[in-house]
Amino acid sequence: MKIKHIVPLVAAAMMASPAAMALPIMIEGAGGGGLNPWAWIANGSSKHVVTPAIFGTYGTTPHYDVYAVGANFSIMKRAEIYYTHQYMGLPESMTSTLTGGVGAGVLPGDVNNLNSVEQDIIGGKLQVYGGKGLIPAVAVGMNYHMVSAPLAEALTAHTNGADFYLTGTGVYPLFSSHIILNADLYITRSNYLGLLGQGGAGHRSYTAQGGASVGYFVAKDVVVGAEWRSFAPDSLAAATAYMQNTAGISGASFKQSDWYDGFVAYMPNPKFSVVAAILDLGNMANLPGHSDNANQNGFYISMNAAF
Repeated sequence: MKIKHIVPLVAAAMMASPAAMALPIMIEGAGGGGLNPWAWIANGSSKHVVTPAIFGTYGTTPHYDVYAVGANFSIMKRAEIYYTHQYMGLPESMTSTLTGGVGAGVLPGDVNNLNSVEQDIIGGKLQVYGGKGLIPAVAVGMNYHMVSAPLAEALTAHTNGADFYLTGTGVYPLFSSHIILNADLYITRSNYLGLLGQGGAGHRSYTAQGGASVGYFVAKDVVVGAEWRSFAPDSLAAATAYMQNTAGISGASFKQSDWYDGFVAYMPNPKFSVVAAILDLGNMANLPGHSDNANQNGFYISMNAAF
């Protein structure tokens, strides 16, 4: 392609930016989509050195409900620090079944009738390159997870641990509008964002996982898109083997599925955004005949307000 044909594309890409928008804040607390962080700063359009924002997310599937609330602080348009508190409601049938399978010191007995898991996440993100033309913005980040102990320990997982991520995000002209393309690389041990702990017996090492987001501006302040995020599938293999072989629950599976969503984001100004999405979370601690959680599909809604 000749240079004279490339230049208009580069110029158009440079014109599209999130500068006049309050980006959504994803479920772990960083600016991004629902499932993945983006390389842009959540409130990067602010003229202040530090811009605080509060956010809340509610997600539900047939057997699980997740609530998340927190605060995000954007710093000099280049960095974020954030805190998130998550609460996940559990089906009683799952935890009572785990207790019923206690033996050989593998599964502790204090999960009996446990009805929730709570997690705190402290994290930060630094934009190391702001993007130019067709070259995307790039950011690095870290999340530290601290989850309530009983269920994670019942599944042979650790309760605390850090994740690291690299994300690249660009916006490009397409069909008289613009498309957002985002890719993520995670170095992680988290089971389902850390809600089911970190790793598991025989699977303590970090793994490289991926994520991707795509969004299209159907209006100047409305984006329609989809996301994908992967998890290490066999981190909880020891818990699966125990429930199948010792507790005698044929078909029991703690294998982690990839997560998907389809979302609509409304970002009318630099102070507010709201996102609604349809979720496909796949298998989540499935115990056939006791707590059938093989196909967890649902929806979430998230709102972000900056000051």
